[in-house]
Amino acid sequence: MMIHIKQFILYTVGVIVLLWGIGFCGFCYYAITLKYSSDTPVDAVVALTGGADRIQTAVQKLNERGLKDLLISGVNKSVPPDEILKHLQVSKECQPTLGYWAENTAQNAVEVSDWVLENHFHSILLVTSFYHMPRAMFEILKHNEELIIVPYSVFPKSFNNSVEWVRTKYAWFLFLEYNKFIAVHLMSVIRSFL
Repeated sequence: MMIHIKQFILYTVGVIVLLWGIGFCGFCYYAITLKYSSDTPVDAVVALTGGADRIQTAVQKLNERGLKDLLISGVNKSVPPDEILKHLQVSKECQPTLGYWAENTAQNAVEVSDWVLENHFHSILLVTSFYHMPRAMFEILKHNEELIIVPYSVFPKSFNNSVEWVRTKYAWFLFLEYNKFIAVHLMSVIRSFL
């Protein structure tokens, strides 16, 4: 009887590991190949802080699209607004909003959702790192399912789309994000039953 229980446990663990591995491969593929749609109109641009070139990229897309509303979510509380605003090369019509409240992705989602609802926006261009994009989108849509999100993933200049990336720190970032992504989904499922 004990042998059957051990075999069942080993089999179950093996299936879980296999499914995790397949899911991880799918997550990496999705994060790396997620396409930006330049044809989809948006009301505003949102940048989530925490990675290189996110803010600069968001400002670039804001100017390219001729938009005037920009939210930078998760700004470091120790950095004064004037210090940030003077470095943003935006048009005079632009009205940047600096979000100081959020300290993680879940709080980013709340900050973004509140800003979107307050300004009656229906669509945003979301700028964040490629490995962070799937979870960031999921978190935001939990608060506003009707919001249209056009993702613009930021890749490091050194990133190579060939398999060589698996030897870099970005493989580790994707590994961490995938596990956080699973955790967020599991928590959502658990909350739905409570």
